Amino acid sequence: MSLSSRASLINSSFSNKPIVGMASTPDGKGYWLVASDGGIFTYGDAGFYGSAGALPLNKPIVGMASTPDGKGYWLVASDGGIFTFGDAGFYGSAGAIPLNKPIVGMASTPDGKGYWLVASDGGIFTYGDAGFYGSAGALPLNKPIVGMASTPDGKGYWLVASDGGIFTYGDAGFYGSAGALPLNKPIVGMASTPDGKGYWLVASDGGIFTYGDAGFYGSAGALPLNKPIVGMASTPDGKGYSMVASDGGIFTYGDAAFYGSGETSSSNHSSRVILPPSNPATNVPPVPNYASPCLANNEATCLSDSIAAINNARASLEGLGPMVLPGDFASMSMDQQLFILINQERQARGLPLVLGLVSQLNSDAAVGANGFIDPIYRNESIPGATGVFGYTTLWSNDYSSPSSIYDWMYNDGLGSSNIDCSSVYSLGCWGHRDSILTTPPPGTSIVMGAASVTNGSFVSQGVLLVYVKGVVSPSAFTYTWDQALASGAS
Repeated sequence: MSLSSRASLINSSFSNKPIVGMASTPDGKGYWLVASDGGIFTYGDAGFYGSAGALPLNKPIVGMASTPDGKGYWLVASDGGIFTFGDAGFYGSAGAIPLNKPIVGMASTPDGKGYWLVASDGGIFTYGDAGFYGSAGALPLNKPIVGMASTPDGKGYWLVASDGGIFTYGDAGFYGSAGALPLNKPIVGMASTPDGKGYWLVASDGGIFTYGDAGFYGSAGALPLNKPIVGMASTPDGKGYSMVASDGGIFTYGDAAFYGSGETSSSNHSSRVILPPSNPATNVPPVPNYASPCLANNEATCLSDSIAAINNARASLEGLGPMVLPGDFASMSMDQQLFILINQERQARGLPLVLGLVSQLNSDAAVGANGFIDPIYRNESIPGATGVFGYTTLWSNDYSSPSSIYDWMYNDGLGSSNIDCSSVYSLGCWGHRDSILTTPPPGTSIVMGAASVTNGSFVSQGVLLVYVKGVVSPSAFTYTWDQALASGAS
């Protein structure tokens, strides 16, 4: 067996400011995180349309809202400044107004042609087609307002205070509050149910409070968080929700899916997780040793033993649970198997998932698989992508897709079949693992190419991971993570 890899990263800098909010995509298959410096981090099918990360802000960003079609978003600063990206329209801002108290949040109208801003004193500022239905600006509040949510028809809104007090305006119904409860930690945000007949409140310790028809699907209230929760978002059907911490940690409940996070060691995942630039101290011998059935061309046992070895290595090395694979995994193409296994390894460690296999990149990977070399990235145009920020390649001549993943992830150091790790001074030791677990540059998504060519008891496999900006067209994919989920992966 032999292995090789190489990588080219164009931009790998990250925001050093805390995350302050999140918004989910309309279909619930992705989300954006925003940092106080205006940096944007995208996951799942959330597209990157720009950020304020490089702008000289007068005041920090405090929140965001997405457009109805998910092709844009607004950011709002504490001085009421508005920053628009994608198809988000600019309808005015409070940036030039002498505010009594800082802005703490915003909400957009159902058609995306307006928005509300709310200040910590309960003052409401309306723009575009957002109607004014009242404010708490003149009320003697016990605690400051920390967030808001609009009703489904846009004819009302709720405000929530840090003590859990709820203030309703327009057609927003009152379904209860936490104002009289002895809270362990302050409320930091809220979200409404799809029909507007209920809402969730979230506290900085991850505690969840439900009212009306809002269901309880779990909370982080009993978890030892690395950083406080700062916001939440509900799924489109209201049967789940996600929370985000100031370090970018994501916590999902109900039918809310995890697509990645901005942190690498949240209590959402094992504290033993090993991520680049760290690597395992030694190679992990496979248990069971799948070499014999694989060399004997016993395909079923070769596959099952290789998967079992991966699960055992995950558990012993990093305390991770077993992979959940589609029921028809054994009958899938080896390229699809590689894609699913790579995403399983990334997902278990809280990393952004690869969106899918792309036709043009599959062709690049085939050059490597056929030539027994790393894939050759030829910088083809990918429909929908607006730029490429880097790529990484992997190649192996191994027994199967799971055995390639095993060697890349758990048997890639000195003494392994990694041809780029011949001595303690070699820079390529654990290079395959690093490539698989690389965190993409901010504002990019990962797409993949894969190819497999059998040669006796072995298969030559090439993988190409490319970090792209923009929203890749569905027509570009030959297989996606959504398809894997539909087949039973999780």
